[in-house]
Amino acid sequence: MSNVTGPERPKIDGGFDRASGEDILKQMNKVPLFMTEMPEEENEALAALQSLLYDGPPEEVAENFKTQGNESFKAGKSQYQDAINYYTKALETNCQDNKIIEACLTNRAAVNLELQNYRKVLADCAKAIKLNPQNIKALYRSAKALYALDKIDQASDCCEHGLGIEPNNLTLQQLKETCIKRQEILNQKAKIKEERERKEREKQEALKKAIKMRNIKMETTSNTPISPHSVHLDTKVQQLIWPVVFLYPEYKESDFIEAFNEENAFLDQLEVIFEQPAPWDIECKYTSNNIQIYYEYTLSTGNEEKQKLIRIGKNCTLKEVLSHPKYVVKNGIPNFIILPHQGKFQEEFLAKYKS
Repeated sequence: MSNVTGPERPKIDGGFDRASGEDILKQMNKVPLFMTEMPEEENEALAALQSLLYDGPPEEVAENFKTQGNESFKAGKSQYQDAINYYTKALETNCQDNKIIEACLTNRAAVNLELQNYRKVLADCAKAIKLNPQNIKALYRSAKALYALDKIDQASDCCEHGLGIEPNNLTLQQLKETCIKRQEILNQKAKIKEERERKEREKQEALKKAIKMRNIKMETTSNTPISPHSVHLDTKVQQLIWPVVFLYPEYKESDFIEAFNEENAFLDQLEVIFEQPAPWDIECKYTSNNIQIYYEYTLSTGNEEKQKLIRIGKNCTLKEVLSHPKYVVKNGIPNFIILPHQGKFQEEFLAKYKS
């Protein structure tokens, strides 16, 4: 007995073929009406539909793009860029209807406002207002963008213009109030900043005056990195507090004193530093009683310059040394050389300067 299957059902052109083995959703996605994403391959039906967008007078084409832009904007953030693209295409047509152009500019500004593209908002709103100075939406969106950029005076000005057209516009009234409050905060911040800068200027002027009164010479080299430590004036007692470096060339070590009062003697600092032997001082020969202090200066003889050393008494104050005619504070931090009272290294080190 033979199997009778009956006549084969004809396949409708454009219909979905279940027998093809292809997923029904994939087949549907090839039809423009059901597409959820743009196809990678060329689709004749889609191309035909897209060409229709540009059919007709420019005004009609622009209106169609504007409508699609509005729909994309309403669809939410995921389609904001599509909305911008549609409004841009509308503006690229040869549309002569200023109302359509004005609407596309204003609407594109609305999308960019949501995306925080404030400069683009201002550019589109400016064009829209040029076409129609009574455009409340463009004035409002300009004000919002200017507010976001902290250009509060200009934002308030836009609100004023808008309220001049619609005095009872609640949205503009609220934004104007927000601008007033923000401006008060900015004015207060500016006042605090100005006062802080004034005090800093006075502080620096007092410091310069104090240094000048002591005849202290300062020198700065251009390639020196900025130090977080610098001299400051204790205004209560009118004394300079310096950052100071002690150098120990024998061991290539150093000590940094962050706050050396100019009225203190070197011995005061050395007794604190050498209260306990330094980790690098294996022989324990660096003590406050067994060291000498020097500073280096430049001696100019004709066209020749030589580096020389001057020995400092341990009971001298920092102020006395820094005020010495031959001392120069380089790069804001005085430094001094510490040598052992005697020994081979001390003799060889001093000999270099004598030669």
